[in-house]
Amino acid sequence: MRGCLFFVLAVNVCLAVASQVGETLFPDPLPIQGPFFFVHDPSLVQREDGKYFLFTTHDKAGIITATHLNGPWTEVGSILPRNSTIQLPGRDDIWAPDVSFHNGEYYAYYAVSTFGSQNSGIGLAISQTMEPGSWVDHGLVFNSTTGDEFNAIDPNLSIDEHGNPVLSFGSFWDDIFQVSLSKDLRTVISSPVQASFNSTSPNPEEGAFIWKHDSFFYLFISSGLCCGFVADDLPPAGDEYKVFVGRSKSAHGPFLDKNGLDMRETGGTLVLGSHGNIYAPGGQVIFTDKKTKKDVFVYHYVPVDSPSPFNDSFSSLGLNGIDWNSGWPVLTAL
Repeated sequence: MRGCLFFVLAVNVCLAVASQVGETLFPDPLPIQGPFFFVHDPSLVQREDGKYFLFTTHDKAGIITATHLNGPWTEVGSILPRNSTIQLPGRDDIWAPDVSFHNGEYYAYYAVSTFGSQNSGIGLAISQTMEPGSWVDHGLVFNSTTGDEFNAIDPNLSIDEHGNPVLSFGSFWDDIFQVSLSKDLRTVISSPVQASFNSTSPNPEEGAFIWKHDSFFYLFISSGLCCGFVADDLPPAGDEYKVFVGRSKSAHGPFLDKNGLDMRETGGTLVLGSHGNIYAPGGQVIFTDKKTKKDVFVYHYVPVDSPSPFNDSFSSLGLNGIDWNSGWPVLTAL
């Protein structure tokens, strides 16, 4: 509860959150060197030369780099400094870039939308180096409109057990969906299929991310409210962002939690929740560090002891290790 000591309100909130998650203990993230930099919905990729590239919502898909995982990190530019070519509101405020390496190039799927709208699109930009100025926008891959079951934001590319690309996406409405892509990674070749659903109104799931470990595909989702926090009017404890997981032998599911409950039926095993100075963690991804050969869990969180407590304008980078020994991801200190 170290971070909560600075504010009487924060003490009450942190105690309530600790009660909500029971005896679960979460490790603190790796301390980051250098000045503050905003991170939300992070995607972290390490180039072959060892350089780390961190991508974030806003700043037109901001690019932040470092040569060491704990920093110092430097803001160097954006994926789409001249906006997306997708002709939708929000094309100048890129969300949730998802970057991965395929076919000798780096693919960045991103979202264009506005808060609370289903008039959304998922686009694709490609680079050979990830450096600012190197990204070429290939425009729209998939979209949603008002009245659809899904919302086409928070994209994540994964490769299934047959070597075929799968695009997961979704936010609220009927939550997480998937479509299959052609081998060019640009063309949707199937109808959307639901992968996860939280029946508790307002169906707060988003930020899907699939990671293969040993013989299982693990679906991680962020559940709860991510943004717009006001220190004296926070959501009920436990309604803020937190991370859940389920697993399957197939990248297409069904994904079951540790108790065998289907994630399409409000299942999910808790991976990370609020604790100490860490409030509303989510927007999670995983990458394998080339230096240590270990998997790293990457997420954003709101620091309780920021200059404006619980203000997501101070959203920060969280990094933890992962212990897979039980067959389920358990976070560790780095």
